[in-house]
Amino acid sequence: MNQVPQQRRWSWFATACFAAAAIPLLGAAAQSDDRIQLLPHLQGGETLRYESHARLNRYVKTKSNVVTMFEPTPLQADFSANLLLSVHDFHSLDHRPMMAGDTQLIFPEPNVPGSSAPHPLKVDFTIGGDGVLTHADGLDDLDPVERIAWQFWIAQFAFGWTLPPAGVKPGEKWKSLEVEQTPTPIANLVWERETTYVQDDTCPILRDEQCAVFLTTATLKQKSKPDNTTPEDYQLHELKTSGTAEGTNETVIYISRKTGLLLRASEDIQQALDVTIAKADGSNQVQYLVEVKSHFETVFVPTASSVTADNPGHQQ
Repeated sequence: MNQVPQQRRWSWFATACFAAAAIPLLGAAAQSDDRIQLLPHLQGGETLRYESHARLNRYVKTKSNVVTMFEPTPLQADFSANLLLSVHDFHSLDHRPMMAGDTQLIFPEPNVPGSSAPHPLKVDFTIGGDGVLTHADGLDDLDPVERIAWQFWIAQFAFGWTLPPAGVKPGEKWKSLEVEQTPTPIANLVWERETTYVQDDTCPILRDEQCAVFLTTATLKQKSKPDNTTPEDYQLHELKTSGTAEGTNETVIYISRKTGLLLRASEDIQQALDVTIAKADGSNQVQYLVEVKSHFETVFVPTASSVTADNPGHQQ
């Protein structure tokens, strides 16, 4: 099983770790002293639709021809797809939400005459009440860019479950610290994350609703000394690494106060890596300079029934 954190994204590689969170059960509910819980209420058989977009840019400069176990490659890619969520089951167990569902990535028709759109890609997943992704069948069938975009979507969709259980109110801030688990040539990296409930504002999609607006800034901190950053798996291969890593991810999220549903989220990523990899004796050095600048966005797509229904997330 993989613990699924809310806002972890390390982008040196084309793949990324699960950047997801468990999905809450109850509808948005007012608490004492104006605190609210932004937890969507879902039922088996419901479907929701989102548009997902991404632009990924990874620039790599190498100062050597030596081949090592770390081989980042340049990447420039645009991603655009509709994401259809089908809820299979949604219930509470010991006052904790449990969910089973699937998503389909549906791609736009190509502009080339005679070409057909790619076949929809399906991911079946379940999330337990303790925030663990217990099943994700089909994720390995996605290419690296598709996987990163899917992970971004599910993390933002489930953002409400990561909020303080006592509820939140505008102006509140809270911090968290998370160890980076994705394999990199720099050991002991951590993310320092600060989330602010900025304000309530008109929702960007459903203009007759109020949305809670959140800003999360995650800053990458290096705890290892630059002259020796060697992770354990590199030591096992008789390699030594040194260098620096830094990064900042900024995420803006709009959640409907009426339904607790994610209506819009965007994330901007800037990361830089300067690492030298050598044999344990210092020979055969190779230096990598990596710069990542990427943008992710997901937007709720309402239907005619979702605009007029009591709960705009329900589609019949």
